[in-house]
Amino acid sequence: MKHIMGPNSRSELSKVQEGDVQPNAVDVRVGQIFKIGSNDFIIDEEKKVHRDTKELFPNEDGYWVLEPGAYEAVMTNIIKVAVGEAGWVVVRSTLNRNGVFLTSGLYDSGYHGVLAACLHVTSGVMKMAKGTRLGQYVSYESEALHSYDGDYGLGKEYDKKY
Repeated sequence: MKHIMGPNSRSELSKVQEGDVQPNAVDVRVGQIFKIGSNDFIIDEEKKVHRDTKELFPNEDGYWVLEPGAYEAVMTNIIKVAVGEAGWVVVRSTLNRNGVFLTSGLYDSGYHGVLAACLHVTSGVMKMAKGTRLGQYVSYESEALHSYDGDYGLGKEYDKKY
């Protein structure tokens, strides 16, 4: 592993607050929550048709009230992954112990954009305030054969909704 905030990393992570830097990773904070719909998800080598999502907003007390289900959690942080590095978002242990899990795809060398993960609420209602430390970005050194050129990231169609 390589700490993204360490002297040997060339990657950049925005909006890191005091107390977010942990021994082996950096806490990332939730900025938006979307409920993932149940329409057909279609994927093949020619196209992707995503499930519908509906943005949720905190209640008058400042909390999202999340029933068991699947949500897209978009972090406040923007990542710029250096060539030769990669990483992913993992769940914080407090959530894990309460039946709440995050799954994240790999952030390849060259990716520049939002951090997002699927938030799985499994064991009753979860109440969470905007800006809560939801996951940790874990970085590592990697051999990159080329830089990221996928569908997501700043300037790409997917990230325009954020």
